Amino acid sequence: MSLYGTTNLCNTRIALLLIASIAVNLAIARSAIELPSVGQAVSFEQLLNRPVRLRPELQGKHPRIFFTDKSLEELRARARSSHRELWQRSISNVRALNVDPPAPGSPDLDRSRVQNDVAYALAQATFAYAIESDSKYLEAAKCYLMVVIRYDPWGYTYRTPNVDLPPAHLLYAVGFAYDALYDRFTPEERAAVRAKLAHQARLMYQYHKYRPNKRYSYSQNHTFIPMAGLAIAAFALMGEEPEAEEWARLARAVYDRVLLTFGTDGYYYEGFHYCVYSLHWIIRFLDALEHVTGEDLYPQMHDRFSLLKYYIAHSILPDGSNVFDFGDAGRGAAERNRPSTEALNSGYEVLYRLAAKYQDSEAQGVADWLRRGLGHTTWEDHWAFYSYDARLRAAPIDSIPTSYHFRNCDTIFWRSGWDRGATAIAFRCAPPEGHHVANLWPRIPDWRLSTGHAHPDANSFIIFSHGRYLTGDTGYTGIKLTSDHNTILVDDRGQANDGRHEVFREVPYDWLNRIRIAESWATPEHLYAKGEAASAYYPELGVTRFDRHFLYVAPDYFIIWDELSANEPRQFTWLINSDRTIDELLPALHVLRNGNVALLVQRLAPASAATTILPQMVTTQGRPGAVEKGEQEQRGEHLVVRADRREEQAEFLYFLRAIRASAIDKRPAVTALMAEARGARIKWANGDTEIVLLRHSQQSIDGLTTDGARAAAALVAGRRVAANHLA
Repeated sequence: MSLYGTTNLCNTRIALLLIASIAVNLAIARSAIELPSVGQAVSFEQLLNRPVRLRPELQGKHPRIFFTDKSLEELRARARSSHRELWQRSISNVRALNVDPPAPGSPDLDRSRVQNDVAYALAQATFAYAIESDSKYLEAAKCYLMVVIRYDPWGYTYRTPNVDLPPAHLLYAVGFAYDALYDRFTPEERAAVRAKLAHQARLMYQYHKYRPNKRYSYSQNHTFIPMAGLAIAAFALMGEEPEAEEWARLARAVYDRVLLTFGTDGYYYEGFHYCVYSLHWIIRFLDALEHVTGEDLYPQMHDRFSLLKYYIAHSILPDGSNVFDFGDAGRGAAERNRPSTEALNSGYEVLYRLAAKYQDSEAQGVADWLRRGLGHTTWEDHWAFYSYDARLRAAPIDSIPTSYHFRNCDTIFWRSGWDRGATAIAFRCAPPEGHHVANLWPRIPDWRLSTGHAHPDANSFIIFSHGRYLTGDTGYTGIKLTSDHNTILVDDRGQANDGRHEVFREVPYDWLNRIRIAESWATPEHLYAKGEAASAYYPELGVTRFDRHFLYVAPDYFIIWDELSANEPRQFTWLINSDRTIDELLPALHVLRNGNVALLVQRLAPASAATTILPQMVTTQGRPGAVEKGEQEQRGEHLVVRADRREEQAEFLYFLRAIRASAIDKRPAVTALMAEARGARIKWANGDTEIVLLRHSQQSIDGLTTDGARAAAALVAGRRVAANHLA
């Protein structure tokens, strides 16, 4: 492909940036979509029949779940030498030494995650005693343990007591403590702990056990976290409770499906915070299973798990404190705009474990960057200590690709670098749980999709620049709305079953699977993506096309071109969110402000439209079991741009530029190119001109033509151009 032309500008150089469909797959790091082979999956009944047994040398022995007496000696030696830094961090603040657990019957136990924290405190004190042999840790662990076994129920009194996430955490912690402290209990203490642990494991098992026509949400944390807790309790009680192997078989069977349905590209569809909340439970199960039975499931997951490092790294914004908040992640502007000294929890313990298992220097490097470079926290520091391989070289963070396309979940991340001053962008256009589900779900009759943490956000984007979150998402919400995202409404209606918590329920997945990024290409100087999202909207709206062309040209501007059509006239509405405020400078020119930084938003087409600036109000998540009954909360403002007439075909063309607020008055003159080519002409204050063509055209624009699919050309008079783009 080529760009042709002559121009009357004196001393002009022409720099080319060709974005051609034939080169789409070449210039951006991309994860492969691994689609399981065709055919019905093994029946769940067959999975349940598989035995799960202790290794012979562990029968009748404690500790045995994560370490033995012999391997403890090795861990103690590491704590004094190669792993000293990690271990000292782990015991620098042992919560059980300083904070008492809530008393049985305390109203605090019905607060979200309180029992989770009790479990983590108990496990931390248990691990500390195992390494240090200091009686203060034993006393603290026993104190917590003897209180916890008096809790009744485990979990929330008002919703799914004994069978959901808090009891899963407690099964893990009490099972671990029973195993690791076995010889440190009096006979009466041991009997009391064993009886309570077995009782709670039975309740968990009875709720989750397989029955004909039962379906599990294998890819969702409310399934695999309880099964991890049940497995650890079972491993602790094998040889003492006859039912324990049956509990372990159920957990092992469920995890067979958990691993089969796990995303193929490293992207976590529920959002970054749920990734951090959930993944260490899969790791905990895999480690316990391997240590207790000898069965190692890590190798079969290499191609999927080894990509998690890219998702975790790219999800972190350059400020190191915030994240790209697709899915249910945080509280959006309400959280980002308040002062905070709390470090981000990025769950780096998971990456240390994957680095060790796969001898992956990149995973080690990302984990080191999160822990040392950014000062992040993780759920349980002792598991980072346990997992770390001090012999493995850590790749520098600068070696990680600065752009990445997660193809299964069709989300692209791009950043100018890994420094705190970088610009970072993300664009998403995907079915809620990834493309692999369309092929896999029909083959697993016992799989129930649960996409309540996924959002109606097809063809949306997030922009972070100059140290500020300029536009993007609104975080965790109880009721999901398309209007919470930078995308399009049709007749004021959003995507899928917009307006409830689980918006994709009852929507055929084959229909959703048509949502995709059809083209993408990236270099250090630009990002281009074309999203196709017509099938994100309910069929009765008759949307036949919603193609969004998203182009970024470094260092600061964006061109967004939307092509829309329906089978009858519709009113299309263009949306963009601001973390703080929006000012109108002209009817087609707005500024999204965030401190001393701004995003200039200029409408190039249509020529006229109705614009409104509104508070960005969301329904926050309610308490468990009543997630749609949260409070109303403002999370910034949003610009609503309604086409001034109903049409079967419509277009929006926008120019966006990230700038210092002081430079707003120095904005360029930007005009639409609405003939065959579709694009924009940008005239800078210094006399330079840039032309962006978003559609193939032989039409001459300022004396230039191209046979490329898309092109951006800079006509430069005295302005620096990267040498590798000269032509």
